[in-house]
Amino acid sequence: QIDPARASPPLIDFSLRALDVSSVNLSHQAPAALSALSRLLQPGLRRDPSIILSRLPEILRLTLAGIDSNDQSKTLRTLIFYRNLVMWVPVGGSANLPNVYESKKALDRGGADGTMHVSDNLNEVRYSITDSPIYKRAFESLPESSVFFQASITTNLDGPDVDADTSMREAMLTMSDWSLAFLDRVYEILRAAGEQEKVGKGHSGVASRHTSVDVAQAKNFSRIMKETLCYFFSSMDDETFVSALRSVTKFLEEETLPHAAKDASLLCQAVASTRFDLSGNGDCVTDKNPGFDALMSVLAEDLEHRSNKSAIYRLRCLAGAVRFAGRAVIKHREKIISAVEYALSKPGDKHLFKTGCKLLRHSLSSQCEIYPISQCSHPMRSIVGEGLRIEGMGKSAQLHGGALIHWHVPSSEQIDFTAQLLNKFSLQRLKEMGDPLSSIVQWRRCLRVLRYSLRGCSGLLLDDAPEATMSEATEISTHEKATASLILEASTETKSTLNGLRRKLSRIMVDIMSLIANDTSYSDQKSDEMDQQMDENNARKITISSDTKICKEVLEVTSLLLTRRGSFHRVQTAKSVWRGQKEILTDFVLASGSDYASAAFFRQRNLGANSYYRDGENGGKTMSSALLVNRVNIMLHTQSRNASFQIPRRLRKRRGVTDEIASSSTLFSTDMDIKTLQLSLKCDIEESNGAEQTSLETYECLIDGLMSMACHPNINVRGTASGVVEYAFSRFPWVCKPRTQRLLAAVSLRDIDQNGEYGIPSCSKLTIQLNSQGKRDRLAEVVKGVAKIIATPKMTKELLSCEFNRFEIIQTLCGTQRLVSLLPDEEVQKVVYYLNCIFLNFRSKFFSLPRVTDKDQALHESCLNFLLGILKGEDTPQNGVSPTPTIKPNDNDFSNKSTEEDLPETNVESNAGEMHWRNRLFVAWFLTYCIDESDLKIDDPEIMSRIWATCFRIIEGEVGQPLQRVSLGLLGRLVSLALVDLSENSLASESKAKNPDLAVLCDAFTREKFCRAFGTALVFDHREDTSVGGGHSAQWSLGVEEVLRDVLYNLAPRTLFPFQRISQKSHTFKLQHAQIVHAILLSIGHENAMITSKYLLNQAKDLVASPPSEDQRNQQCTAAEIFSGVCRALMQYSKNVVEQRDIWDTVLIPFLEEAVLKMPTNLMAAFFDACRYGIHHFPPNHFFPLLQWSVNKVKTTVWQHETNDSVEDSNNAASAMADRFALQSKWLFFVQAALIELDSEDDLGAVCQLPWYTNVLVTDAHQIDCKIAKNECNISYEEVELDKSWNFVNDNLIPCLLNALDHPYDKCRDHIASCLFRMCYCHRKFIDLSKALGNGKYQASKDPGVEIISQLMSVSNSDKYSFKEKHQALSTAQKFLSCCVHWGDAKHEFSEYIIPLLPLAFKSLQTTDDEVSSDHRGIEAETVKGFRFTIADISSSCVVPIGASQDMIRVLTTLKDMSQHQHWQIRQAAAHFLQCFQGCHKYLFSQELDDMAMDIAISLLADDRREVSNAATSALTGILAALPLGVVSGLVSKYILIANKSLKKKNKKKMETPQQQRVEESDAEAAKSKARAKRQQKSVYFLCAAVLGRPYDMPKFVPEALTALSKHSFEQRASLSVREVVKMCCSEFKRTHTDNWEAHKKQFTREQMEALEDVVSTPHYYA
Repeated sequence: QIDPARASPPLIDFSLRALDVSSVNLSHQAPAALSALSRLLQPGLRRDPSIILSRLPEILRLTLAGIDSNDQSKTLRTLIFYRNLVMWVPVGGSANLPNVYESKKALDRGGADGTMHVSDNLNEVRYSITDSPIYKRAFESLPESSVFFQASITTNLDGPDVDADTSMREAMLTMSDWSLAFLDRVYEILRAAGEQEKVGKGHSGVASRHTSVDVAQAKNFSRIMKETLCYFFSSMDDETFVSALRSVTKFLEEETLPHAAKDASLLCQAVASTRFDLSGNGDCVTDKNPGFDALMSVLAEDLEHRSNKSAIYRLRCLAGAVRFAGRAVIKHREKIISAVEYALSKPGDKHLFKTGCKLLRHSLSSQCEIYPISQCSHPMRSIVGEGLRIEGMGKSAQLHGGALIHWHVPSSEQIDFTAQLLNKFSLQRLKEMGDPLSSIVQWRRCLRVLRYSLRGCSGLLLDDAPEATMSEATEISTHEKATASLILEASTETKSTLNGLRRKLSRIMVDIMSLIANDTSYSDQKSDEMDQQMDENNARKITISSDTKICKEVLEVTSLLLTRRGSFHRVQTAKSVWRGQKEILTDFVLASGSDYASAAFFRQRNLGANSYYRDGENGGKTMSSALLVNRVNIMLHTQSRNASFQIPRRLRKRRGVTDEIASSSTLFSTDMDIKTLQLSLKCDIEESNGAEQTSLETYECLIDGLMSMACHPNINVRGTASGVVEYAFSRFPWVCKPRTQRLLAAVSLRDIDQNGEYGIPSCSKLTIQLNSQGKRDRLAEVVKGVAKIIATPKMTKELLSCEFNRFEIIQTLCGTQRLVSLLPDEEVQKVVYYLNCIFLNFRSKFFSLPRVTDKDQALHESCLNFLLGILKGEDTPQNGVSPTPTIKPNDNDFSNKSTEEDLPETNVESNAGEMHWRNRLFVAWFLTYCIDESDLKIDDPEIMSRIWATCFRIIEGEVGQPLQRVSLGLLGRLVSLALVDLSENSLASESKAKNPDLAVLCDAFTREKFCRAFGTALVFDHREDTSVGGGHSAQWSLGVEEVLRDVLYNLAPRTLFPFQRISQKSHTFKLQHAQIVHAILLSIGHENAMITSKYLLNQAKDLVASPPSEDQRNQQCTAAEIFSGVCRALMQYSKNVVEQRDIWDTVLIPFLEEAVLKMPTNLMAAFFDACRYGIHHFPPNHFFPLLQWSVNKVKTTVWQHETNDSVEDSNNAASAMADRFALQSKWLFFVQAALIELDSEDDLGAVCQLPWYTNVLVTDAHQIDCKIAKNECNISYEEVELDKSWNFVNDNLIPCLLNALDHPYDKCRDHIASCLFRMCYCHRKFIDLSKALGNGKYQASKDPGVEIISQLMSVSNSDKYSFKEKHQALSTAQKFLSCCVHWGDAKHEFSEYIIPLLPLAFKSLQTTDDEVSSDHRGIEAETVKGFRFTIADISSSCVVPIGASQDMIRVLTTLKDMSQHQHWQIRQAAAHFLQCFQGCHKYLFSQELDDMAMDIAISLLADDRREVSNAATSALTGILAALPLGVVSGLVSKYILIANKSLKKKNKKKMETPQQQRVEESDAEAAKSKARAKRQQKSVYFLCAAVLGRPYDMPKFVPEALTALSKHSFEQRASLSVREVVKMCCSEFKRTHTDNWEAHKKQFTREQMEALEDVVSTPHYYA
């Protein structure tokens, strides 16, 4: 897009090479090459058309083979390329090539632009950049191997070619010839489609089923083919079109391909829709259509004498041809009618009948719809007129200042023909259904024809008479206005037919659905009385109502009448496809520049209030005429779609609120029989009943009918009806409001007097209806349909709109016990699933609704009392009747006003039994989410007392049950809301603020029994331990898992803990449990909290000591959670240091003393997180006793190295700590929690100076209590005793840990290394933070990192360790390095800790040569393995920050020393380290660093060990790849000379010499030969690295290096290792350069190529 003149030619040529069939090794690039050509097409045409036109013959020749029936992917890409090609380049014709350099301002018809242009001709400005000297020099400096190098030499950039007309003429002739070849390829695809379908059939002759993916691919293929063919025929000139039409006509006349009928119809559609006589006044299109006329003579003739398959094929093609044929159809109306009659008169062939329906549909839509003429998509139309211009090739099309879009606008004759077709084939058939002798098949065919007719002409059907519609010109939509004006121009007979036809058809559908609803209400009841009363009509009635196909046709027709206002309905899909095509053509360079300029002007505000919008070619928008026409057409379809929303709203607005209230009672009735329906159909459509109803009332009746169909006995009918109901709600959302009460009454079995109301049968009456097996199947079917309607999004939204509806849905879902008990066993699970769908939708969309009136508050309180009564067992719904609210909704709620009556006696018990636990679970969920902060302050304290009491009773009584877990969530929500109110009141200025009453909470938690029950509930709130009992997870009932998931969100508010790099260690520790304990203790006050803490900690001790069981893990983890919450609350209550010390000494530390000893090692992570949360964001003086105690524990228990013990394996030491290593591991792990929390930014007063997050963290919303707000500790510098804490750590912990570096147990060494790192990291961060805050007071404490690093560095040379102890200490050092890598910062840890320890890491790879035991050898191997992993982590993970060049120099200096080490393992590790380190920092390396790295790598090339030299070669390859080509070329020349001089020479014959002289000469010769071998190996390896460093290009030095290397591939000239490296290098070079070898081999001379072939060619016998 920036420089297509230079970039497009080489890229196009490269793509063409991949398409050539002779390029076998590039065939895999063919699809990508086709996509590349599609992207390169428009920029090249826009800049210089000769770039494309000169290569067009070759492009067309090579791409034509891409249309292959055996490769659909390749065919798709080829069609996409052809689609883009014909959008920009015409097919045939001799139009002159326009001057693309000519600039003309685009104006509209009035001569004004209407907008202010910031700039024009930005394309020329963008192209001018490529003529700048800097740009040219940059292109000239490209390497010769670049694909753009030749383009910079051969491309002519002086302007358009002189012989542009000739180039254009030749291109158009080529396009004309190509058009026939392209059509032949299309025919082959159609023929292959039929063959593939035949082959795809199995042995039974039935084709295999296609998946949804196959269907999507087939639709995509058909869409692309249709677009390609339409644009293809649109871009033709007249002469080429005649030739193409002759070819298509011959193909259709000679061949019949039934399996390819769909794609063949697309071909006919393209032919018939792209050639009209546009000689009118610009907007009119005549009836001259040569393409359609030619096709009619082939497709519509002699259908009666053809086979069914041949007739289906031709009728399908005819349907495609008719679709956009316009007024030309009128000339052939008789043939069209005859063809439709022939197809619809064949009742024995359903495929032929369906094809006739499609022909009828397309005929109707082509005559009554408005659509653009595809001929307008021609890329270069020569239109003469004032203010118009010829579009340049490749230039973006535009509406103003460009060519006009010609539209097909139906004439009065076409509207009359549409009415004739509709009356003859649809309305007349519908009238014939009034005959009592009509069969089921006739009903099916009649409704199918009606459905296809509506799909074609639904946009022509108005809701009222056209005169009445036009009288509301200010209210109606543009679609209605256009349609009414078309009907007004038609004949009187047509007006009479179309007048109110939509309403009349809707009324008929209402009658049919009324009949079905009446017949299916008691379809399963088998009684003798009904059998005796059933006559012939009733038998037919039941058959019609139970026929699935008839019901589905009725549903489809109803959906069309309600929601369709045009024949095209996939607007959103078409818009998405169009956006994708537009994005491909977007000029991103101009688009980004326009966005930047628009943003700049917007910021300056110097253009007033104008809006800034980038448009046209200058704004980066590039689209062809075809895309422009397509977008305008999509806009027209969008208007039709919007009309389906606007018209119902207009009708409702016209009806008014008063009439809406009056018509709120249902108009749908189930009092319909077959005789009444047939009498209604016998009459003319104009005289049908329902004329007194308005259109809107009829539509609402249709929705009621759909709701009745959603309760149909057939599952397929129910599913389809439910989808149609949901779709209808999107157009008529207000119908949900009056129907909510009826739907809920059906589920609650409270609708005994509402049978048939809103189409819903009475579920109460269905409870007495039994089938032949004595089961209530019909009840289950109705309930499932009703539940699915309630679960729709629109209905759920309505249920959440007010308190009354919420109360009703809560009553309904909580009172389903009896309903479920009445259902057959096989239907229970299905109905429960549907009921759960209602709950899940209610749950996902639930929101807090403010209660602004007393009525809403009263309803809310009634809801709470209802839920509390159920949980207590007082108001459990029985007999299907739930308590109703005492307050009725207002009149606007359209609620059910009928009174409740007792249900009739049935054969089931009146009491459904005790309430199911799942329903009680939902009740508790509803109670949890219905409570808000205002409930804590209501005037009636009894409700809150009952809520607290209910919550406590469930926690105590429902041990281990899901209901107990939900009650925990309720408790957490209540406590959280109470704390929010306390914090608001404590911060409020008014002293009269009302606080929530928490006396019940205090009473409960001061009882030891409840505290124990609360702790037990926390245990069961954990997930099951899948490691015990077979590993099976819980399998909850439907909806239970979602309820339990919500419990976690209500336990406590979300927090950012830990908000540090060190995250939580335990996956079982639930922070919400610690938070709720903390919140409860803060809510009940200080004195009560001390009592409760004692009870909770006592239970926590019992939980820690729990015996083995499946709940043991959860019990022990719960103990840690209780301790965490208690610790944090007591720390917050403490007022001074003395009280803090007392709490630790008397309450917390005694618990830890006992708990840590009993806690298993694998669960210590839970206590680690618990301790961290308990002291999180408290100053160090708050938890100094904990730090002191934990350090003393480590000091007294951890194993220590005894220097006076000369025995390597001391039996006394081993026995002393053999049983204590687990305890040591616990204390070492535990002390880290205190060390981590010392790293808290608020400890230095950062709360005041870094307010962006710490204010929120330190002042939690749930920790403010009005009683302790005055006593909370204010963080200040005087109160923070960092020196005391760190001095204690330095004096006591560090010496202890450093003396235990050689700890015998690996787990303890892990914790020792972690502790050492924590001390270094936290102390360093404190120092940095104190410097940043300008406070140097805390720098007095000794830096522990200095001593730690010094001690670790001295491990390898220390004499105090034995062999085993030394490697154990080295293992600790390795773990310390790993901690620094993964947990440290690159700026500090890498410089201060990692680099000093790097020599230790390398030297630790050395293994001893002495004789040692197998145990010691294993320890040594483990140490070496650990250091290898650590060195690899350091080399690839540690990135030195920018500007720290001294650190990189220190690293390279270390590597230089290690590269000279006597042990080859260390040298190899240094080479690998250098490779990774240089790759990570290659953009930060300076010239000095590059030289150092290269010197190290080169020094290792001649190493005696092949492992070292190979690693050095890999490192050198990366270094050379990052260097400039000039530098590498110079080095290659240098080493070529060295390599040539180092070749082996033949031994010359020497004269005999004395023995002593021969020995001396032999020694000298050996030394000389060794030096030569060193030079040869170094130079050869260097040249190999230089070649391997250029895997995809071909600098000039590569052939020279390969030539030099080939000399070292012979046995007599080089050693085996050198020869193998040379062969490997040459073979790798050939492999990586295979794709572009044709271009790369041009860089070789003949001698160089022969030298390369000598190495890579395989030797054979005849060589």
